[in-house]
Amino acid sequence: MPGKKKSKKTKVREVSAPPREPEDPIAANVRVPPPPRPGESLRALLMNRQVDEKELLGMKISTRVLEQLTPQEIRELKMVFDVFDTNSSGTVDAQKLRRALRVLGFKMSKEDVREMMFNVTKKAKGEIEFNEFLEMVIERQGDSRDIYEEIKQGFKMMDYDDTGKITVSNLKQACKDAGIRFTDREIHEMIEEADVNGDDAVDEEEFVNIMLKTNLF
Repeated sequence: MPGKKKSKKTKVREVSAPPREPEDPIAANVRVPPPPRPGESLRALLMNRQVDEKELLGMKISTRVLEQLTPQEIRELKMVFDVFDTNSSGTVDAQKLRRALRVLGFKMSKEDVREMMFNVTKKAKGEIEFNEFLEMVIERQGDSRDIYEEIKQGFKMMDYDDTGKITVSNLKQACKDAGIRFTDREIHEMIEEADVNGDDAVDEEEFVNIMLKTNLF
């Protein structure tokens, strides 16, 4: 009987591990921050960026003004400014500025206005822009007779139907309540003069404009 073959033992070849590189004692103590979450980089950029001016009503408004006035107040002041910017140049001179400030309840002499214009513009120029006008209003804020607000209140008193518009019928009723007599033709002419958009009525903006332009304050 043939003898059993002896099984060959398979020798496992040991693979030596590559030599370890020495640790850098400085790098070992450095903490690598995790990558920023989506939006964090943008937020950090916006938070650290100094913004001196922002866009509002299609124009640049200083941060100081935005901190002191609401967008609605800025819009209303723009309406007053535009009334006295008769040539649509984007500026008003000292005389028109004084009248505009008077509408807002600020009584100032010619010298006061010129001095204030110089303080705001830092130049001896004879006109100011809307942003500079806002700066002046902020400087003069305080107890004063706000003619602009009085005009708005007058509009609300005549808006009997609470529709946001004064019609011929409303104006007739207002004249009757005040004891003032006007013919129908005169009342229609007053509405037509103030009615800019041609809807046969006068909204608040149209009412304020006609009152300011005709110096009825």
